[in-house]
Amino acid sequence: MSMIQSSGSSMVQVQHNSDLITIPKDVFLTCASAQGRMNDIEVNTCVLIQDSIAGDASRMEWIIAQINPKQQVELELMAQVIVSKALEEPQNAKACVSLSGALKLLLPALPAREKHKKAETFMHALLDVFQTEFEFIFTDPSSPSGFQEQEAHGGDGAVGKDQKRVRAIVHFAGHLYCHGLLGKGVMSQMVQDLVDNGQSEAANEFMWFIGAVPNNGTPHHGPRSPPHGPRNLGTVLEDHEDAGDSEGPSSEPLGS
Repeated sequence: MSMIQSSGSSMVQVQHNSDLITIPKDVFLTCASAQGRMNDIEVNTCVLIQDSIAGDASRMEWIIAQINPKQQVELELMAQVIVSKALEEPQNAKACVSLSGALKLLLPALPAREKHKKAETFMHALLDVFQTEFEFIFTDPSSPSGFQEQEAHGGDGAVGKDQKRVRAIVHFAGHLYCHGLLGKGVMSQMVQDLVDNGQSEAANEFMWFIGAVPNNGTPHHGPRSPPHGPRNLGTVLEDHEDAGDSEGPSSEPLGS
């Protein structure tokens, strides 16, 4: 059990069980203030998401002014909240991406933490967080060998959970691409990574979703419903690039 005692002095005593720790009061208050600010940012970001789901942008600029991120870690927290919402509730992925596009325009870039580095932006933070989530589905110990080992041992429950996560990631990436927030080079690399890790069906769904795979010979651009069955990727990527599809904001790796 912890107890915090504070008098009018400049020190604060924190008691945990039988131990008594004394720390400077200004340090304690600074930590408490920082944690409170992070909590406020998380809550306000959740409000922005709910407003975006409801299609209400009436107070967006006011809430963003309240958040007023000043450090990269604060941008990263906002990005984490948005990505987590999109992956946990795929039906709201489009709203999360729409919000991300608005934040890209409304949030100013922050000074780089190191010299000769690019300014820190919200989209940089978002793509970094998303890249981590994407890579995790292939490195998570609970889903070894690109999910194939689980299937071989009858791990249907775990595989089902993983597949839902993969589909959520695919849909979020598809919306990012269709909103011009994900470059063609990144999209191509994601498809290749999915194929290399035994997720050809998810790769096909991704390509179908963004309109790279035509339906009955008719090109389609923008989100669409996934196919009912697997399709052969073949030269889809090469054909899509040859069709003159406009380059996205970046062909570099996510978050670079």
